[in-house]
Amino acid sequence: MSTFTTSIVINAPSDEVWATLADIPSIHEWNPGVEASHGTSEETTGLGATRHCDLGGRNFLDEEVVKYETGRRLTMRIVDSNMPFRSADIHFRLEPEGNATTVSVSPDYRLKYGPVGAVMDRLMVRNMYEKGMNGLLRGLKEHVEARVAGVKD
Repeated sequence: MSTFTTSIVINAPSDEVWATLADIPSIHEWNPGVEASHGTSEETTGLGATRHCDLGGRNFLDEEVVKYETGRRLTMRIVDSNMPFRSADIHFRLEPEGNATTVSVSPDYRLKYGPVGAVMDRLMVRNMYEKGMNGLLRGLKEHVEARVAGVKD
């Protein structure tokens, strides 16, 4: 199993950040790595909510919320994909700091292809995955801060 953690400070209260993060179908609105997304369950938030993400080209992810602590933690599990993941859980954690919020993301993942997958991870996948998670966090920050600034004007 491979893992890493990256985080960002968002200049907005945690309830504003949570409102965006917990709206499961709308990830395409703020994650630059997702071209389109839509809900695939009746629930759009909370435990059991699911979504389909088109990543460009023919790449896709189907994800499900498997842990949900309102305002604090959210874990998305990749349940289907044509990417090389055997398994992947992406853990989000929010830590309020006054009018700002630190958001951390920690994927725990395993690639397909056994030892070859482990080599792929070391040579390229982990680096690409970290870049993607950093892009996700920057997109979340820009989206939430712009929305909050618009609300305050």
